[in-house]
Amino acid sequence: MNAPKVKFTDIPLSREIYFMHSFLFEDNWNWKKYIIKKHPKIKKVFSFKSKEEKINFLKNYILEVKKENQKLIKQNKKKYQKDWKKIEKSFFITLSEILEINWPKNRKVIKAMMSINPICPRFLNEWSFSIFYNYKKISYAREVIMHECCHFLYFEKWKKVFPKTNHRKFETPYLEWHLSEIIAPIILNDLRIQKILKHKADFYEEHQNIKIENKTVPEYFNNLYNKTIKEKNFTEFLKEAYKEIKKNKELFKI
Repeated sequence: MNAPKVKFTDIPLSREIYFMHSFLFEDNWNWKKYIIKKHPKIKKVFSFKSKEEKINFLKNYILEVKKENQKLIKQNKKKYQKDWKKIEKSFFITLSEILEINWPKNRKVIKAMMSINPICPRFLNEWSFSIFYNYKKISYAREVIMHECCHFLYFEKWKKVFPKTNHRKFETPYLEWHLSEIIAPIILNDLRIQKILKHKADFYEEHQNIKIENKTVPEYFNNLYNKTIKEKNFTEFLKEAYKEIKKNKELFKI
């Protein structure tokens, strides 16, 4: 099978600063709470008025934290790589079977960039994502890697099923993005993936708080997944799920 390899690397400083700033100041979901929980001292950034001062503070803060934790970042990079290597092949084969699509031949590497940011954005154009440098359990790192890798193949499938979709809609706040974030943990909770992951994958808290027909969004789409996969296939599930989220689009204006 022609699957890529996950390569663990360091995130560029400019990107680390940009996303820290974005999540702290430009995010509607209040995800800054996750950054502040891991980095209480970063709260000082809110005392600065100009963007330039904020960026400068973040730059110095990030450099300081990375310097203090240099050894740990290096150790965990090796630890993540070692653990991932054990299950990479079986996961990529199983994911390909579930999504009913082969891995693209022109993608050889997925970059996992070690970051001090506990929020892990992914970059579809370049097949890379950031991963927090210090999870308490290796299983958390494994889930993040699976979740992000799932996105890359999922959107390849999406492009085949819905070729006219504007790729801009693969990002927040569009429905297509919401659906991808709901379906990724559903796929990871498929029994075939659970044999590899061995713990239940998490959904976004924001999606768990939305209800359709008295069921939480994860429950609603999970039921649809189990029913459609059993009776039809993943392509049909994707079509049905897209219809359903569009029917309930008002609920996703978070």
